[in-house]
Amino acid sequence: MFRKDVKKVGMLLALTLFSATVSAKEEKTGFMNNIKQLKEISDVMDVIQENFVGDKKLDKTILMQGALKGMIETLDDPHSNYFSQKGMEDLEGQMKGEYSGVGMIIRKGSNEPVTVELLIEGAPAFNAGIRPNDKILYIDGKSTYDIELEEASRLLKGKTGTEVKLKIYRESEKKDREIVLKRADIKLENVRSKMLDNKVGYIKLTQFAENVDKEVARELEKLLNQGMEGLILDLRNNPGGIIGQAVSISSMFIKEGVIVSERPKKGEEVFSYREGKYYGDFPLVVLINEGSASASEIVSGAIRDYKRGLLIGEKSFGKGSVQVLIPLPDKDGVKLTIAKYYTPKGENIHGIGIKPDILVEEKDDYLFYDGFVTNIDDKAQEASKEKLLTSIVGEKEAKKLIKKEDKQLKTAEAAIISMIQERKNKK
Repeated sequence: MFRKDVKKVGMLLALTLFSATVSAKEEKTGFMNNIKQLKEISDVMDVIQENFVGDKKLDKTILMQGALKGMIETLDDPHSNYFSQKGMEDLEGQMKGEYSGVGMIIRKGSNEPVTVELLIEGAPAFNAGIRPNDKILYIDGKSTYDIELEEASRLLKGKTGTEVKLKIYRESEKKDREIVLKRADIKLENVRSKMLDNKVGYIKLTQFAENVDKEVARELEKLLNQGMEGLILDLRNNPGGIIGQAVSISSMFIKEGVIVSERPKKGEEVFSYREGKYYGDFPLVVLINEGSASASEIVSGAIRDYKRGLLIGEKSFGKGSVQVLIPLPDKDGVKLTIAKYYTPKGENIHGIGIKPDILVEEKDDYLFYDGFVTNIDDKAQEASKEKLLTSIVGEKEAKKLIKKEDKQLKTAEAAIISMIQERKNKK
């Protein structure tokens, strides 16, 4: 019954394009095939319960969860994790973009410190200059070598306004530093848009959340009705999300063909073709950087492979694997890597990333873009920008950063204007 229930919930997940389940006969799985190993686990559980004299109170649920956690850890895959019931609840809130914390996605390998995978632009961690691949050595004085991913995540979250002290190590600088972050409510607006000069449209997408394609379509149609002649799609610091949303949004710009394919361990490659409304072949630039990952790279890869537009900015993060979230009967769950995804031309970018057509590096630690879109509106952002920067880097440095231009966005604007003019000259 246990395995049957897991299969049922696994088939309902929206994180992947296919079910992760296979027949017991084909894979030699199921209770009868695993009975020898399951008996050994059961015997060890009995021995522990009958003989262990430590202070920790144990029951079979706790022991089973420990066994599940151990199985996942043996995979040595930072993207596959076990979550308790509380961890599942926290993960759900994070996927919705609503929780109280510091605003970063973390990973942890066995016998390694916690590593920053991606950040939410505008959240406390991002504002403090923390960047992808920074190592978090300590959280409030507790070594992250000695804790699990779920506990590290719990330590970073907390009541809005409270502080958490981190010791961060950055490989490129070969030194560590201490940072105190004040937790905040993390609630993102997934899509924002505006019309720039010269009829250039701008859409900022912060994550590929559920139904975000409808929001992008609404903003895109609004810009087209205002006379938009070219578009900048900003995917900088977008950590990804639901693959189906990446397919839907890519389809708005690509007229026909495969958007992405997935190759599981067994079985045939699964192809996802474009779908829905096509909005035309207007000039297009996609902004990417080291914080653009997963679903962001699916969109960027499709745009690149079909030569539909230009990629400008920095090399993307490089996450080309697919995870499925499997809720378990005790309300705990497992996030498991089940496939690798490939761009339309058959490239897997895992650990490699996508290089932009035009490289524009942003070397400053503190990035405050003109196109900065977070959970505050433009007026509130402008009013609080200098105060926020002053609190982070000091008054002298803040005055310099206030005048700083977004080089990547300016390059994108120039490229789009040139593309629009070239199109007009051909008519």
